[in-house]
Amino acid sequence: MKILIDDGMQIDIGTGIGKYTQYLYKYMKKNNDLFDVSLSNNKIFSKKNRKLNRIKYIFKINSKQYQEELNNYDYVWFTNYIIPFRKNKSCKYIVTIHDLVAFLYPETLPFLYRIYIRFMIKYSLKKANYIFTVSETAKNEIIKNFSYCKDKVFLLYPGLYDDIYNTKRLEEYDNENLKDIDNYPFFLLISTVEKRKNVGMVIDAFIKLKSENKESNKYKLVIAGRPGYGYQDFINKVRLSNYSEDIIFTGYISNKDCNHLYNKAKAFIFPTVYEGFGCAQIECMECNLPIILSDIQTNKEISKDYGEYFNLDDINTLISKMLIFVNGKYDYISKQKKAKEYLKEFNWEKNVKKIPMILTNKEKNNEN
Repeated sequence: MKILIDDGMQIDIGTGIGKYTQYLYKYMKKNNDLFDVSLSNNKIFSKKNRKLNRIKYIFKINSKQYQEELNNYDYVWFTNYIIPFRKNKSCKYIVTIHDLVAFLYPETLPFLYRIYIRFMIKYSLKKANYIFTVSETAKNEIIKNFSYCKDKVFLLYPGLYDDIYNTKRLEEYDNENLKDIDNYPFFLLISTVEKRKNVGMVIDAFIKLKSENKESNKYKLVIAGRPGYGYQDFINKVRLSNYSEDIIFTGYISNKDCNHLYNKAKAFIFPTVYEGFGCAQIECMECNLPIILSDIQTNKEISKDYGEYFNLDDINTLISKMLIFVNGKYDYISKQKKAKEYLKEFNWEKNVKKIPMILTNKEKNNEN
């Protein structure tokens, strides 16, 4: 089974899709009795101009040279939701659709980017031979909104990444904004800092918690990750509050700092309005880090009863979950047992081995 994996330039950019692609390739390569796998060489054309990168990438995958390269493969797997308009008929096309945010929550994305994603995903869903997605919830959403995909959508759970692990041996932080944080109890949010991730609700809840509860005086809120759509609005909100010194924006952090935070925080807050999977959930389980998360279907699927859930329409439900930690009421022992059990389902080694069976079974069904 000869497969070319195309990351859509995401590995060099360092996105979640890039990391997903690296680990998909890594574990398929490891199982070389099942796969003869290669990784497409997609270098970033311009580090400053993402729009130009997308245009040049689309031209590349539709070029005659690229189509001729595909003659050497049985399958080509596009992990960044885009497939070429020109298809090589001798090669089967696989695409990973991580979520349908552009369709279900379009207001959380910039207008032009939203239009672009919707067009590309619609085309890929229609033309791909196989569609993989990262949760049962995302699979059901694809089928519900695009019923013609029903027989070619498959679930493949991601697994843990090597740089997140439970440890007591922690080095100093690389990020200057974090140098004193271990002296305080703190809540943690790590993601691209954008409207889609519902960061504003966490800030509002933390400010209200601090203003109404004296026991929370020592607490800090760490918001780590690259700036995204709406970032400046969050900065302004914090500056206008009475707690600007207690809310720390770190910007991008290294993997080492990320793991350090996972192992020192009181609880991780995952307030997302919508998510295809949400790797933070299994990372928290691995580090025995409690997680407070929105009660959306994807989160319930992944975290089950490991998580502490709040209602997206009621900020007080989020505050009540934060108070569990402020008041020392969290049951660490029972939750850690659940985490150990749930993590068995999210294993790259085990799940990658399901791919040949999925592909060959669909081939047999098509023949019949």
